Amino acid sequence: MFFFIDRTGRRTLLIAGALGMGICHFVIGGVLGTYSVSVPGGVQNNKNVTFSVTGPPSHTVIAFSYLLIIIYALTLAPVAWIYAAEVWSLGTRATGMSLAAVSNWLFNFALGLFTPPAFLNIKYKIFIIFGVLCLGSAVQTFLTYPETCGKTIEEVELLFAKGAPPAWKTKKGHSRLEAEVQAVLERKRAGEEVHAEVHHGSEKLRPAAETKESV
Repeated sequence: MFFFIDRTGRRTLLIAGALGMGICHFVIGGVLGTYSVSVPGGVQNNKNVTFSVTGPPSHTVIAFSYLLIIIYALTLAPVAWIYAAEVWSLGTRATGMSLAAVSNWLFNFALGLFTPPAFLNIKYKIFIIFGVLCLGSAVQTFLTYPETCGKTIEEVELLFAKGAPPAWKTKKGHSRLEAEVQAVLERKRAGEEVHAEVHHGSEKLRPAAETKESV
C-alpha cells in the first residue's frame, strides 16, 4: 500500500478518491430516489428503515456501496493519515496528530448520531449530501493541499510558507535530498573521493588525521 501511495502521490489519491466516492454516493442516491418504495411501518418492522428497493436497482445499490468502500479503503482512508503526519513540523507533529485523531473520532461519533434520523427524515437525499461533500473535498484538496510525496521536512514547511507556489502546481518527488544523494553517487562513480563535514553547533569537528569524515 505504501509503495502504491508513493508512486501515485498524495494529491492524486485524495482528489481521485473524493471524486470516486462522490460519484458512488450520487448513483446510490439517484437509484434510491427513483426506484425506492416508502414503507411507513418500517421494513420488517424496523422503524429506522422506512423505504426499500428490490430487483436490479437493489443490485446497483449494493454494487456501488461495495465500490464506495473499496475506493475509500484505497485512497482517503490511508492517505489522510499519511498526509496529516507529513504536514506538521517536528515541534508540532505530536500535537497535530493528536488533534487529527481526536477530530476523526469526534466526527465519526457525530456521523453515527446523524445517520439514523437522516434516513428517517430525508431518506435517499442523505447520499446526495455526502456526494456534494465529497466533491467539495476534492475541490479543497486541489486548491489548498500541496503535494508532499518525496519531500523532506524542510521542503514541506516551505510548501506552506508565504510566497509558496499554489498547491495545484506542486508535484511529487524532485526532492533536494534526492538530488544531493544522486550527485554524490555520480561523483563516486567518477572515482572522486567524497567526504562529509561533521558540525557541532557552529564549530566543525575535525579529527587529528583528517579534517573530514568519509561518508
